[in-house]
Amino acid sequence: MDSITQIVLGIAVAHVCLDTKVGWKKTVALGAIVATLPDLDIYVAKFFQDPLTEIEIHRGLSHSILFFVFLSAFISYLIKRFFKEIHFFKLYITVFLILLTHSLLDVFTTWGTQLFWPYNEKFALKSVFVVDVFYTIPLLIFVVLGLKKHSKKNTYIGLIVSSLYLIWGLIAQNNIKNKAMLDFKNQYNENVLKTTVKPTFSNSVLWNVIIETSDGFYLSDRSLFEEQKMKFQYFPRNEAFIQNLADENINRLKAITENQYTITKNEKGLVFNDLRFGLLKNDANDIQFAFSYQLIPTKNGFKVEEIPKSKRDGVQLLKNIWTRIFNQ
Repeated sequence: MDSITQIVLGIAVAHVCLDTKVGWKKTVALGAIVATLPDLDIYVAKFFQDPLTEIEIHRGLSHSILFFVFLSAFISYLIKRFFKEIHFFKLYITVFLILLTHSLLDVFTTWGTQLFWPYNEKFALKSVFVVDVFYTIPLLIFVVLGLKKHSKKNTYIGLIVSSLYLIWGLIAQNNIKNKAMLDFKNQYNENVLKTTVKPTFSNSVLWNVIIETSDGFYLSDRSLFEEQKMKFQYFPRNEAFIQNLADENINRLKAITENQYTITKNEKGLVFNDLRFGLLKNDANDIQFAFSYQLIPTKNGFKVEEIPKSKRDGVQLLKNIWTRIFNQ
């Protein structure tokens, strides 16, 4: 999730775990600072100056339970002199839970989280967008009330409400998935290999759908408020463009995108498009995916450069989502 949400969650966890005799300023500082630590991996990744390495490192070791076990002990040892009013073990548990809830929340988003490192699998339920005000704002309100009134009850309510929203997201996701599969089977006689359903920006009402078949992908979206049949847009994988290229970076891209990609061509050559995050533009003569990578041939294989996005494209996408939700 975004940094603000993680900070709010971290403060909430610190408040319910620490004794009431710990001042609110120290509670807020501990929750906010510790909750941001796992995401510092994005700055570590930038030293490699490689977009693929940045993606692979983010939410890897720094978001794993095993790492938290040792990091919590180290942090607790460093800050214990500022928390003399509580036992070391309670401080350790508080720090550990702040870190753990950070990663558990990330698991609900689209980006994978390597929770059980060194096991290589990254888990992603894909049931909440990485920024969702419907999760963050209620939690923030109750945490502020809890700190202001010196009442853990309000903070617990905030944690319960936000957790129920996560559960609601899973239910809504499953509902959309069932409808999408039914609509697809009624329109196409193709074998479905995989169906992915994920929310659009900051809501759990409008969902993107990716249906994978043997040769390509059918993309669509669906609102919880509509009943008409879905219209699907087909994108061939175009595997023939790269099937004879035994290149390490291309294989890394395949793994990163969970094999949900399509290969296209532009004036510079081959483009590797990540389908997981949908389209920025979807006009007849101008189709642009949210994440695309230019494959640049070199003597040592292909160099990968992310194709830049303009802010206007993002703003227009948000307008389209708003219109799609409320105008159907």
